[in-house]
Amino acid sequence: MLVVVAALVSFLPAPSQPGPHTHTRVVCPPRVALISCNHQSPQGHAQSLGLRLARSLVTSALCVSLAGAPCALQASDVAAPTDGIAIVREVVTLLDKYFLDRTFNGVDLSRQLQQLESRELLTEQQALEESTRIVKSLGDRYSRVMTPTQAVKLGKYDVTGVGMNLVISDDGAVKVGAVPPAESDAAQLGVGFGDTVLSINGRSAQGMTSFDALEAIQSDGDVVLMRLKSTDGGGERDVALRKQFQTRNPVSYRMFATDDGVRIGYIKLSEFNAQCKRRVREAVTQLEGGGASAIVLDLRGNGGGVLDGALGIAGLFLEKPLVLYVTDANGSMQPLYSREPLLARDVPLQVWVDAGTASSAEVLASALHDNCRASVVGGVTYGKGVIQGVFGLSDGGALIQTVASYSTPAREAINKRGVTPDEKRTFVSDVLGSSFVDADLKQANFGRRACSALPPISSQQ
Repeated sequence: MLVVVAALVSFLPAPSQPGPHTHTRVVCPPRVALISCNHQSPQGHAQSLGLRLARSLVTSALCVSLAGAPCALQASDVAAPTDGIAIVREVVTLLDKYFLDRTFNGVDLSRQLQQLESRELLTEQQALEESTRIVKSLGDRYSRVMTPTQAVKLGKYDVTGVGMNLVISDDGAVKVGAVPPAESDAAQLGVGFGDTVLSINGRSAQGMTSFDALEAIQSDGDVVLMRLKSTDGGGERDVALRKQFQTRNPVSYRMFATDDGVRIGYIKLSEFNAQCKRRVREAVTQLEGGGASAIVLDLRGNGGGVLDGALGIAGLFLEKPLVLYVTDANGSMQPLYSREPLLARDVPLQVWVDAGTASSAEVLASALHDNCRASVVGGVTYGKGVIQGVFGLSDGGALIQTVASYSTPAREAINKRGVTPDEKRTFVSDVLGSSFVDADLKQANFGRRACSALPPISSQQ
């Protein structure tokens, strides 16, 4: 059986002109981030695609928000000739199991695979080309195949720090769901694709959800201890993996004092990467400790990234709130909640957004808004409300495919609509530059707004 699933992901399409979504990167230009998703669901829905996705979500899940066109295959990414049909089979199996559009744009996946299996030996280059052709034929601009070199770059925003993509297989076992990066401790210690994780930091992995596994890895300490059983039938062994984060700090913050002495904490969050949750927590703690009587969370130009970051940051300001709903290909709608410890319950909060606010940033803005915790100020956001999964392939590459859509806690669709602010405003700093943020802070109004109660929380199949 293939160990297949990776994660929930959000992608931004390529802008026609350089703008707030453009992010340059060698080989694969999009902005990339890692996440973990806690998919809550009621009993009795065990056969739904939503629950299969939930059970399979990666602990160090690749949940991505991109700006840029699909990456082109490069000859340097392709190894020597071999039978590449196995990779094509993996891609077709994953598409058949998880792709959101169950019409597959009229494409007969089984027939496509049969035709390729009847051919001569496929090189890896040909396998990549054929896999890419099949994915493109589905008519989804967000789905694509990534080479091993391109897939490695997704690890830059690893929320676990150990470079391992873990999956929950159909039998409930925790497995290594992607080839570890060559430079990682996991690769150096011989951890392989498909290995079974028996314990994490002394805790048995039996029965763990993806969120349980993530919490076990993220516990205190700079080293993660795992007991593994190799896929080749070898015995059990222990490995010690160092946590190594390579992301930049996406948060800047400072205190602003108005003319009448009111102290406003200003937090700028530029992207949702592996550090965002911890850095926002640090900023809120410092600002409240410094006497801030209100906080502005600036999400302008934030193209998204780690969905786990949006879930976690929402929990800093609300007690285990409903953050969003995810709807799968079968129409099963499931709520996702934050499990982050509450930090700032009462401090008045305002969220700034614009047309460059997208994906996970829209999730956070709408969660704080719909739960009556913050007012949203600025412009209508980008409107990215479909979710992609990043699925590790056995050659070290990855398949990215659309697997679900999401809506706000008020059950408002985001895709192609965006989040509408409570107060539409053109910021002075948008016109004159970021050095004029103080002028915008002077205009911030933290008065209470009318807020409607959320619809009853439920899961629908």
